[in-house]
Amino acid sequence: MSTVQISDDQKDALQEILNISMGQAANSLARLISCKITLSIPQISQTTPHEFSQLFEQGETMHYTRQSFLGDLKGEMLCLMDKSGCDAFAEAMDYSNPPSATELQELILDVSNVLAGACLLGMSKQLTLRNTLNPPMLFDPTLTDFSNLKWQSALLMEVDFVVERANFSSRVIICLEESSISELIDRIDKLLE
Repeated sequence: MSTVQISDDQKDALQEILNISMGQAANSLARLISCKITLSIPQISQTTPHEFSQLFEQGETMHYTRQSFLGDLKGEMLCLMDKSGCDAFAEAMDYSNPPSATELQELILDVSNVLAGACLLGMSKQLTLRNTLNPPMLFDPTLTDFSNLKWQSALLMEVDFVVERANFSSRVIICLEESSISELIDRIDKLLE
C-alpha cells in the first residue's frame, strides 16, 4: 500500500473535482449522440496491483481500452464498456446496424477518447496541471500481467456513465501512479487553503 495517504478532506475535494470533470465528459458524450447520460458518484480508492487486477474479472462482457498520460501527473485512463450496449450505442451514432468489426473498434476508441480526454482535461484545468493524453488502445486483461506494473500502489478514481436510450454503460478509471499522488495532494491542498 502507498506510503502517501489521502485524508478525508482531500478525498472530498478530489471527489468534487472529479464530479465536475466527469460531468464535462458526460456533456461531451451527450452532445455527440444527442441523449441524456447518467453518472455515478465518483469513487476514490488506493489499491495494489492485485486489487487492481480484480477490476477486470467481468471478462467477456466488456470491451477494454487504456490510455497513458504524462506531465505533472503520470498514469493511465482505463475505459470499460459493456459489450451488450455497444450495438445500440453504435446505432445512436449512425453506424451500420450491427456495426462491422472495424466500426465497432472505431466506436470503442472514439468513445473512450472522448470520455478520458474530457475527464483528464477537466481535472487538469481545475488543479492547474499540464498533462498529455496518448491515444487509446484496446487491450485484453486476460493477456496482461498486472504483477509487473511499475507501481506497487495507485490511486483509482472511477465513475460509471450510463446511456439509457442505448442501454449502454461505460466505466472510466483514472489510475494514478504512486509517484504522482504527492503532486495531486499538493494541488488539492492549495485549493483547500
